[in-house]
Amino acid sequence: MDLNEVRKNARERLKGTGTCAVYKVCDGHPDRLCQGLKYGDVPGMGGAGSGMSFHNNFLALQRIKLRMRNVGPGFEVDPSIDLLGHQLKMPIIGASTSGMKTSLKGVITDEELSEATVQGCKAAGTISARGDGVDTIEENPGLAAIGRVDGWGMQVYKPVEQGLLLQRIKEAEEAGVVAVGVDLDGCGSLNMAKIGYPVHRKTPDELKEIVASTSLPVLFKGIMELDDAEAVLESGAAAIVVSNHGGRVLDHTPGVADVLPGIVQLVDGRMIVFADGAVRSGYDAIKLLALGADITLIGRPLIRATVGGGAEGVRLHMEFMLSTLKAAMRMTGCPDLASIGPHILA
Repeated sequence: MDLNEVRKNARERLKGTGTCAVYKVCDGHPDRLCQGLKYGDVPGMGGAGSGMSFHNNFLALQRIKLRMRNVGPGFEVDPSIDLLGHQLKMPIIGASTSGMKTSLKGVITDEELSEATVQGCKAAGTISARGDGVDTIEENPGLAAIGRVDGWGMQVYKPVEQGLLLQRIKEAEEAGVVAVGVDLDGCGSLNMAKIGYPVHRKTPDELKEIVASTSLPVLFKGIMELDDAEAVLESGAAAIVVSNHGGRVLDHTPGVADVLPGIVQLVDGRMIVFADGAVRSGYDAIKLLALGADITLIGRPLIRATVGGGAEGVRLHMEFMLSTLKAAMRMTGCPDLASIGPHILA
């Protein structure tokens, strides 16, 4: 199996679902099959409302150009990174996707997605986050999949009622995960309310309480504004995730690449910065790294890879991400991650 076959398999399996056509370019364009108003339903693989937030993530990356540098001493490319004391082959990890019963009409289950992303990312030398938001809150296929690889994964929860959230964080700690997170932008999610567990905005004091409740590194996801970034920084969290939830919770936001530099400047190296939005190759990833992100995440591509090839499909896709990142680093004159910066952007 190669990645072309994985994509072909995914296209065949998704045919007729109306959720994803596995286009050559996954750009969130309003004309795409996945896009369009859903009139109160979840957006499938598309974005909320007209889908412009999803599309804006893509457009923000497309506006950025790379400078090609070919003169100088030769070098070997090393894109490896230490993340929270764990060595990864690349600064690209799996995002915390979930909700396959509604998003993909049950073509794959959350159990299959969790198993494939956790196992496939590990086989490729990186790691995956896992989300919640399935049929019942008592079920957590993501955490179960992480447990089967001795905790090699990060568990991210929706912002449910604080007492319940703290209890769930404790469960992740007992499972020995690498880190735990809260999907703050998940306060716009419809899925949790449908199963009887409404989501809520979290106050700055609640963020601090979450960090203080666990010995695990904590990351807060869904930050697009400086005020929110300041609250995350003051909470003592280990990491911040600049993300608009793949454009799935609010229409007409800026793209992640548009707001990332301001948040990076505010953070000023005091915590890890993740960025998540329309990353489809290593060429996209290096743009976000050059803007100041430490780690990039990918979501939709790994869902399609799971549909088309399971864990092997995910491994192949992550190895494609690594090979294209290496190519981008080589052609922009960057032997390692520390050498990537705004100077490679046009």
